[in-house]
Order: sequence, then structure tokens, then C-alpha cells
Amino acid sequence: MGASGAAFDVTIDLDGFDPLAATPRDPETMALAAGAAGVRLDDVPPPYDDDLRDLVGSRIREAIDDKLPPLIRGAVGPPEYGLIVGYVDDDRFLVRTFFDKTDKPSEIGWPEFVDAEHGGPVFLDRTAAPDRAAVAKGGLDAGIARAASSESALTGWAAALRDDARWTDLKHAGTAAFSDHAMRVVLADKRRAAARFLRGLRSLFATPGGDLLRAAESYGYVVDALEKLGTKPFDASVAMRFMDPGHRRGLAKALETVLGHEKEAHDALRAARANIR
Repeated sequence: MGASGAAFDVTIDLDGFDPLAATPRDPETMALAAGAAGVRLDDVPPPYDDDLRDLVGSRIREAIDDKLPPLIRGAVGPPEYGLIVGYVDDDRFLVRTFFDKTDKPSEIGWPEFVDAEHGGPVFLDRTAAPDRAAVAKGGLDAGIARAASSESALTGWAAALRDDARWTDLKHAGTAAFSDHAMRVVLADKRRAAARFLRGLRSLFATPGGDLLRAAESYGYVVDALEKLGTKPFDASVAMRFMDPGHRRGLAKALETVLGHEKEAHDALRAARANIR
């Protein structure tokens, strides 16, 4: 996520509190991540006629046998990316997603290949090995470019939690409790990835090493703050606490602390990038 810039951003749907908005799914981010991994994305969305279905099925099986499983979007549940990890026969496939109902892969067939948002496979074609220094610079540039929007998103998130009138509908507030929790978990995961990425860059760029470490430490403080708020699996107690206005104000205050650490990280990123040619 560091090379794509996704580890550094905060994306939030402040109107609908849709947790999927927090996940990195936009084409630019996907392309940067693919380039860093040495692959090219080939999106082949359904629907398919009989001939194309046979070709897509054959390509899926070849990709799995080649140890480069395709992505698939919305195969199980919401339009989030998962992986096609195996096949049963020519018409049945095994997928891994965040929304699997058991510990085993979910099994899908051609009826689940509906459109780009629901069952759309994305193949990974190998390309030349990327230049590590160029990838690192691209990740830093993407992170710095998103700094202002990330700070704005955190400010809006805290303000929404303080808007008590917004949460008077208990059903809506219960759904929002899950979204708030999911966004917090995603953000903590992003910042862990950012800290790892930045520490790894010290082997590539010696001059700005101190600034890179300072940014990594700031993102570590962000993770610590989010974990104190709660990043363990969601349950009814999380929803019940969210209903309490005092608890929501506490969440908002903690997010403002997170925002302070984010700003320190952004300053360090800019200082580091200024010393990298």
C-alpha cells in the first residue's frame, strides 16, 4: 500500500458513512500498486457470451496454475476486491474475500459473474521488474499529494461524530457504528503499512533517513491511538457504546489527536522528499 500512496491517505464517505469508501479501490491507486508489484492489471468485466466465458474461464485456471491468481470484485457481498484462489471444474471457482461466511473459500459459478462491480475479474500480467527507487518516490509523492484531503477527511469525521442530531435514528446509528468501526480498522491497517514502508526506505535513501523515521513514528502513534479506540472484531457492545453521545464525543476528540500525529507525519514526509533527488 505504501508504493500506491494508499497507506498514507484517509478516504471517508461523510454523507453515507459507507465503510467501503475507506478502502483503496480507485483506478489510480490500483495502477500504482500493480506497477510496484511488477504486474499490469487487465480488467475483463462481465457479462460474457458463451465464447468469451470459455476464454475467461480458461484464463482464470491458467492464472491460478501459474501462481498469479486474479482479483475479483464483488464476488461475495459488497463490491470489494478478493482473490480467485482455485477452481473446482470449468464452471466453479473458489474465492477469498473479506465477506466469506466461513474459514473456507467461497464457491461461485458463472451466475455470480454479473458486471464490473459484481463478479468482475482483474488479471495480473507480469511486467518488467520495477525500479525500487522510482517506486518509492512515487509512493511518497502520492502520499504527500493526498495529505490535505486526508486531514480534511479526519476533520469531517470528527465533526460528524459530534453532530448528535445526526444519530437520533437508532437504526441509522447502529449501521453507522459498524461503519465507524470499519473505517477505524482500515485506517489502522493503512498506517501500519505506511510505517513499514517508510522504515524500509531508509535502506534506499540514507540522507533523509531521520525524516523518514520521524514520519514512521508519527504513523505508529496513529495506530496506537486507533487501537485504544478499538480495532478488534465488531460486536453488539461496539454499537451500544456508539449510541452514547459522550462516547461519540470521546471518539471525535481521539480523532483530533490522530489528526495532530498525521500533520506531524506529513511535515516529515515533505522534508524527506525534499532531500531525495
